[in-house]
Amino acid sequence: MDIKLGHRIINSIVLFISLTLSTGCNKEEPKFSTSQIQNALFEMKGTYHGEMDVSYYHGETISEEIECKFVSKNSLTIFMDLVPLASTIADENIASRLQEIGTVEVKAGYDFYQMDNQIYNFVLRPEDVIFSGENDETIRIVFSQNFGGDADNYYHSMMFNLSPKELWIGDKKYDPFRQLVYHYAGTYE
Repeated sequence: MDIKLGHRIINSIVLFISLTLSTGCNKEEPKFSTSQIQNALFEMKGTYHGEMDVSYYHGETISEEIECKFVSKNSLTIFMDLVPLASTIADENIASRLQEIGTVEVKAGYDFYQMDNQIYNFVLRPEDVIFSGENDETIRIVFSQNFGGDADNYYHSMMFNLSPKELWIGDKKYDPFRQLVYHYAGTYE
């Protein structure tokens, strides 16, 4: 085979592959209709009780089998226990304030990725939680937007991960903070 012809064939194949990949990446995934989303939210609606485990994002477990509660309506309200988070904080004043507060409400919207008649797969979009610290200085917990979970309509259960990734004291990021993962699992009443 002629070398020039071989180069043209290879260049054509590479061009075809790159065009196929670039147009494939521009296509949007199919979205769910409003009625499908409303049905999923209705099926997931309830107050869930279960257990929560907390660990470092890449590392050891901090606490296991803590009772938890979360409520699903049009979004998810998670009652997040700050005591495991406080146990990871070296600054005694900040750790003490987190323990004193005890539990905060985290509001998170759903992005649905897959649905069938029984299982709803979603990613959570939690809002930052802001509250008063020492001397009225604010404490803000920032959450990752890449974690989610599944709801099983048949078993009336849900499990998901919530990941605090940053802690801010006033306008300064608390750099010693290591990202955590709260793993929730529960069934509804």
